Amino acid sequence: MKINIFFLESNTGFSQKQKRDFSCLVDKRKRKEFYNDLDILIKSLDFKIIAAAINKSNLKNQYSDPDNPYNLCLEFILERSVMFLGRSGDKLIFRIESRETHNDRKLAEVYEKFRLNDHFKPNDELLFKKEEIQSKFIDLSFNQKIQNIVGHQIADLVAYPIGVSILDKKRENKAFEIVKTKFHSKNGEYLSYGLKIFP
Repeated sequence: MKINIFFLESNTGFSQKQKRDFSCLVDKRKRKEFYNDLDILIKSLDFKIIAAAINKSNLKNQYSDPDNPYNLCLEFILERSVMFLGRSGDKLIFRIESRETHNDRKLAEVYEKFRLNDHFKPNDELLFKKEEIQSKFIDLSFNQKIQNIVGHQIADLVAYPIGVSILDKKRENKAFEIVKTKFHSKNGEYLSYGLKIFP
């Protein structure tokens, strides 16, 4: 049995201190070396990405009273996490970047509701039972950005190129060519498996 740790990010912005820490990257040569080393590092790491993205404009246009996009993202990721684990016997620990107490509380409610209920496909066919979910999901906790947790840093790094790939498909996005190899996929297809875009 293997225990996986899943990290969820709220945004990819830098604080003023972080910007100062990376001020050396204004030098073009240093910046190029930094990105090359970063590419090598990401390629070498053994991890899988399960991500979700919400088009807020489409969500508002298509649904009269849509749920909070962040809550929807977590639900989609939880679903795909169960599918990712399959019958492996592996388990998941979820670590989410804190977004203030009331937002954390709401996400915790989404997580608990997901764990405590059976889930069905749109045609009412059983997708997975609550007992299966509870056996796979061990724990959920919230971490502050200031804690500088490696998993959160990696989640930050991959979130931006994923966002660009969705919002501006024509834009050059070399980082995404590396990131997309890390998506959970089935038969080489990552859309709807490692990446859910909604609606």
